[in-house]
Amino acid sequence: MLLRISFLFLFFIIASGEIKSQKDSTLAEKLTREFCDEFSKKDFSNLPDAQVEIGLLIVPLITKYSVEIKKEWDLSSDNMEDYEKIAEKIGAEAAIRCPAFLQFVKNNLNQIVSDKDENTRTLTGTLLKIEEQQFSCLVVKTKSGKEEKLWWFGFFEGADELIKGQNSFLNKSLNIEYSEMEVYDSRLKDYHAIKVVKKIQKN
Repeated sequence: MLLRISFLFLFFIIASGEIKSQKDSTLAEKLTREFCDEFSKKDFSNLPDAQVEIGLLIVPLITKYSVEIKKEWDLSSDNMEDYEKIAEKIGAEAAIRCPAFLQFVKNNLNQIVSDKDENTRTLTGTLLKIEEQQFSCLVVKTKSGKEEKLWWFGFFEGADELIKGQNSFLNKSLNIEYSEMEVYDSRLKDYHAIKVVKKIQKN
């Protein structure tokens, strides 16, 4: 069986910080330690191939710890839907606990985003603030008074200027090009669209 990890799901939990590491979980520690040890030995330079290879790293771990997984997470490896959830939980823990895996996800975010949606849209509004998280988020108020969040994942035109002088952009009218990307929301158990910055320019 080939198991693919949802990088959009991993991306969302890293960006939003919704899932926290289970520091008191011996099972989570064992799974992520063994996954990280194996992951660090390999060269994952090609994202499509890596999705399959990473899945193959997780399969033996699920088999090895199936009894403990059922007891602690109440998920069964005999059920395909649960199997996918187990893989995502291991990936979520690895993104928090394994520096090499977290760096891999960050390094490939641009490709993950561009592969998902190439449609560019435009938004005009005033920059209220920049929220500093794992990934920065621009909070913009449009002319209609609505506040929009736009995620800053990689380089875009205008990024260098923004880095050098964020204060010069605050409370200024901006023209922002963005694309939409669907991510998995673990709270709603569903997918929803977020905005990803492609270009920023002062009006």
